[in-house]
Amino acid sequence: MISFDSVLVRYGEIALKDAWTRKSWERILASNIVFNLKEAGIDHRMSLERGRIFVAASDSRAPQIVADVFGVVSASPVWTAEPDIEEVAKVASEIAAERRPKSFAIRSRRGGGEISSTEIAVEVGSAVQERTGANVDLTDPELEIFVEAREKKVLVFTEIVKGVGGLPLGTQSRMLVLISGGIDSPVAAWMMMRRGTPVSLLYFDPRPYVDALPQALKSAEALKRWTSGRKINFVIVPIGKGLEKISGAEPRATCLLCRRLMYRIARMVMEEEEAFGVVTGYSLGQVASQTPANIMAEQSGIDLPVYHPLIAMDKSEIMDLARKIGTYRATADAGACSAAPKKPMTRAKAEEIRAMEAELGLEKIACELFAKRERMRI
Repeated sequence: MISFDSVLVRYGEIALKDAWTRKSWERILASNIVFNLKEAGIDHRMSLERGRIFVAASDSRAPQIVADVFGVVSASPVWTAEPDIEEVAKVASEIAAERRPKSFAIRSRRGGGEISSTEIAVEVGSAVQERTGANVDLTDPELEIFVEAREKKVLVFTEIVKGVGGLPLGTQSRMLVLISGGIDSPVAAWMMMRRGTPVSLLYFDPRPYVDALPQALKSAEALKRWTSGRKINFVIVPIGKGLEKISGAEPRATCLLCRRLMYRIARMVMEEEEAFGVVTGYSLGQVASQTPANIMAEQSGIDLPVYHPLIAMDKSEIMDLARKIGTYRATADAGACSAAPKKPMTRAKAEEIRAMEAELGLEKIACELFAKRERMRI
């Protein structure tokens, strides 16, 4: 079997940046790829050429490992040939002979060098047809052979592995994610990581009302796979006492006031973590606390940038993504909070909620609970 010799790495948004930013982000992306390959024990060499990253590696696992790095749009295992049309035709026909297709198409692209796209299509196509006897089908071929001519080499490949896209992790500022142990919040964390932001995780421990700490920790472990070697700060703040006071005084507003308590604490943790925003797993209308009126009421007057990356996604989309990124199993059996009211507010007024907060002294409670925080590195 003829084995590929390199992986061609394609990226998207990086190419649109100014020269300084592009070079800086390319280095970060390359560094993240290198870590993941080393972690998998794959020998390789890395090079950057005209808007592409090349990884010299022949391990069959390499293309998928590269594709799973944030910032990678796609990856292809490639066979490298000299810029000689007879050599290119030989490589392409050998690949086709192994696959034995009934039909094929040559997809040519010229990115430099003296070999034209027309020459590639004609000469390589003829060689493949002569070697295999397959028919040319440009509409729906059984095998597509891509040939990309560059100045000093020609790349031949048959596969394009879709990448996760986004921006390289480490190109944006840190965010603090409120992780609950449920399905949504780890997906929200992953979505922000996909946009280049390292994350710290903040878990509010509401025992005795529910204990989802094991699920939250498992989620953190699952997310670690995507960090390219970066540690995740996992902060735990016990809020059971605060929740007890809230639910006893304002039962219908329990979830809203609890959330305001969380935001008060999150602001202090955010500063300590040197983060630039707080991230939630909110999906609009999914539960009573996530209506537009309630979201506005719970965030009213709180000087805090809050991001909701899942806000327009429905539950099935979130669950599908959780399965894809590896966090679903960790969170599937998380329980529900027993402090949640049976008939919660769905159209809360900001001024009403803020008055309740002041009456309960939530700001003072937040400071007391913040002092009890614990931190671990995952």
